[in-house]
Amino acid sequence: MNDEDRRRAVWFDDADVARAYAYRPPYAPALYDFLLGLVPQRYGLVDLGCGPGKIAAELAPHFETVIGIDPSGAMIEEARRLHARPNTTWLHASAEDADLPPAIDLVTAGTAIHWMRHDVLFPKLAQRTALVAIVTGDAPQDPPWQAQWRALMTRWLSRCYGVAYDETAFQADGRSYEPWLDIAGRKQFRFTFRQSLNDFIACQHSRASWARSRMGEDHARQFDEDLKSTLEPWSRGGPLTLDLVSELVWGAPRRTC
Repeated sequence: MNDEDRRRAVWFDDADVARAYAYRPPYAPALYDFLLGLVPQRYGLVDLGCGPGKIAAELAPHFETVIGIDPSGAMIEEARRLHARPNTTWLHASAEDADLPPAIDLVTAGTAIHWMRHDVLFPKLAQRTALVAIVTGDAPQDPPWQAQWRALMTRWLSRCYGVAYDETAFQADGRSYEPWLDIAGRKQFRFTFRQSLNDFIACQHSRASWARSRMGEDHARQFDEDLKSTLEPWSRGGPLTLDLVSELVWGAPRRTC
């Protein structure tokens, strides 16, 4: 994580961003079924960058003990509010600094993995587990409004922050952890999710670039209006149909890169 990433990560410690996570699409249910098949012993699960509990809550019924870890106090408070379970502990800490159990059957991380310091985290995990699973993919894949979406992102990133929209760099950043993992497998799970246009717009404010407190009230309101007018032709007063691809990458953490 570079200095700019660290500055952007601060926005996740925002109660409004944490609440907006409720509008993010789920990961494919079939992904969890497949993942559980990779874990013969299910005593301990640790979910890193857990946010409000999206992954940990799905897997918690299948493990004896679960620890969800996030550096955002707002995310941890939301996880405690939404997912209070006797076997689950929500820990406000960074993945790099957290006091982890000496042995862990499964470590998971979602799209937050690119925010973490891999050179610190993965050697630490290598002492405690043989299985790390990275779960990503909560954005539509090649929707019919892809060109309009890219134009909107370009317009608003320039307007708010004076930066260019670089989709290739964004995707590469999301895979920056891979040299620290002896990858055993990679599998994609396709499914369809329907979401109201208003909920889709609300979802955008769960992302660092579009945190309302970062954009400012006027820009956030204008962004919502622009996005709504852009996507209304595909909504036609009903829900948007989102074709999603959840990806699971799993393997053993490396001590060195």
